[in-house]
Amino acid sequence: MASMRATYRNFGGDPFPTLVVGSLPRPLWVRDLVEDRKAGRVTPEDAGAMLDHAIPSAIAMQERAGLDYVSDGEWRRESYVKVFAEAVDGFRHDLLVAGTGGRTPTLTYPAVVRRMEQKRSLAGGEAEFLLRHTSARTIVAIPSPYTVGCRLWSAEHSAGAYATRDEFMDACIPIIREEAKLLASL
Repeated sequence: MASMRATYRNFGGDPFPTLVVGSLPRPLWVRDLVEDRKAGRVTPEDAGAMLDHAIPSAIAMQERAGLDYVSDGEWRRESYVKVFAEAVDGFRHDLLVAGTGGRTPTLTYPAVVRRMEQKRSLAGGEAEFLLRHTSARTIVAIPSPYTVGCRLWSAEHSAGAYATRDEFMDACIPIIREEAKLLASL
């Protein structure tokens, strides 16, 4: 396989770059830490310090596996989509329910309840940390306006802030566009 990769690189690139799609599976203690942070049992600063020590192992695991792109494993995030609501004011947490119980866990999501205002970068801190801990090519995931709109808007809770899901998604576009520019500049 190594000789095949070398051959493809000599012709301008990998035939199909390898990377983790979605979150890298998290150890139980990392999942518990993220839940404890959400519940207020651990301060965001203390959780961040513990994750600063854990995430280099996620990076090293991907490097050791020979992946072409590495991420921080998304270990700091409760979820891929909720990162948007954590970085942008205008949401009330745990209003929307997904899943049916039984074998599928019931998950709760925030809903937009007032006009949005960005308070911090969605993933800039994650990207900066990642870049300090690897020399590999990197990738940082951010949700699309469509994904945010599908998951974080509801007629019941959100129509007072954004009359339609489309209006909400349109309001997400400049926030996500600026985030993509920031990440590209890093």
